[in-house]
Amino acid sequence: MKSYELQPTYENLLNTYLNDTIARDKDVFYFIEILNSINDSCAISLDGGWGSGKTFFVKQIKMVLDAHNDFITSYDDEDKRKIKALWAQHHKNQPLELETQVSVYYDSWENDNDEDPILSLVYSILQSVENDYSFKKGADCLQIAANIMEFFSGKNWMQLINNLKGEDPLQKLKKEKEIQQIFKEFMDSLLLEKGNRLVVFIDELDRCKPSYAVRLLERIKHYFSNNRITFVFSVNTYELQHTIKQYYGVEFNASKYLDRFFDLRISLPPADLNRYYQSINFDDRHYTYDIVCDAVIRAYHFELREIAKYLKLTKVAAYEPTHGNKKFDFLFSDGRGLQFGLIYVVPIMIGLKICDSRRYSDFINGRDYTPLLEIANILRDWDFYRLLSRTESFEENDDGKTVVSLESKLKELYNILFVNCFTNGTYEVCMGEYSFDRNTRETLIRTASLLSRFANTDID
Repeated sequence: MKSYELQPTYENLLNTYLNDTIARDKDVFYFIEILNSINDSCAISLDGGWGSGKTFFVKQIKMVLDAHNDFITSYDDEDKRKIKALWAQHHKNQPLELETQVSVYYDSWENDNDEDPILSLVYSILQSVENDYSFKKGADCLQIAANIMEFFSGKNWMQLINNLKGEDPLQKLKKEKEIQQIFKEFMDSLLLEKGNRLVVFIDELDRCKPSYAVRLLERIKHYFSNNRITFVFSVNTYELQHTIKQYYGVEFNASKYLDRFFDLRISLPPADLNRYYQSINFDDRHYTYDIVCDAVIRAYHFELREIAKYLKLTKVAAYEPTHGNKKFDFLFSDGRGLQFGLIYVVPIMIGLKICDSRRYSDFINGRDYTPLLEIANILRDWDFYRLLSRTESFEENDDGKTVVSLESKLKELYNILFVNCFTNGTYEVCMGEYSFDRNTRETLIRTASLLSRFANTDID
């Protein structure tokens, strides 16, 4: 089974940038322009929901910054040329001149078992510099940093790297010299000849243990106050506020607390769904099943990661019987009823399982028909007319037929499938052009669970 999720590999970062796959290049450029305009100590929060592509976004920004830094050695020269050419093209070949910026990516969730976040952060900065940057004119930044870190711990640098997760070396340093000044010296030595500013991307903070998240924020605020450093925190602000309340208490004003740390708050714009669909060859126009899937994605406001998971599941669950595979016979009314359920109901069930398991349970157990109505109101598809009897109509002045609402017919359909469930001994119930039997509900549930005869894992 092929995954549709855009993993932040270098190849994906580069290709998505060069092809503007999800139409976020302009947002990358705007964000870089903001970074380029900063000339003082600054902390920025980049807010987006889980799965919205924040990690991908900041790593693309880092990639563009790195391409404009001549000291970077870990990038292919041709790739750097392409990255810079697209930047120039966006700026009509009169590109905004970028400051040379040293950029570092730090995954705080990977390090939240450390005793003190400041050690793993410093280590990440050193590691990034060692891996990505060359040093000219004999200025060995790592040696300078090693001397400073030796002063931290009384150990040589290699010993420090091996013991960064050990006991806190800061107490000794505090006794001998103001630590803020030491950090300034460290940053100045780091940036010597390699860039005018340091940009540190702090990712996944909202997933960390509350104690670690709070300590990291406060350590950065206290020790990294340097007018040549920009911190970019890619976070789900709602979840981060919840994390902080877990630490300080539910009545604590977490939003006001975060205002102490963030100088700018920027929301990540949504990706362009149509461009994303094109990139994964998902066509939401020709088959009703795919149209319904698109309606579910939009109704439930799925983020990119959820979309990738959802489309994979719907393709495995019922792609073949909903895309004209002739081995499935839906000619008779009971077959057409099942096909209707596969096309309209199964995509809703799979969407509910992803976004709200409680609503999914209520839906399949006869307690909540509203998901069916929500999607139908988006679709307004002509197929719903086939639920009507010969004496019914959705419109007035239709040859004296009884006017009924779409909602009432969907309620009737829902009751047949998930409420009455043929408990009165009836084997089959007709509704318009369709009929549904006592096995329809179970088949739909099994299909949404990928455990039916329609499931097919051998798909691209």
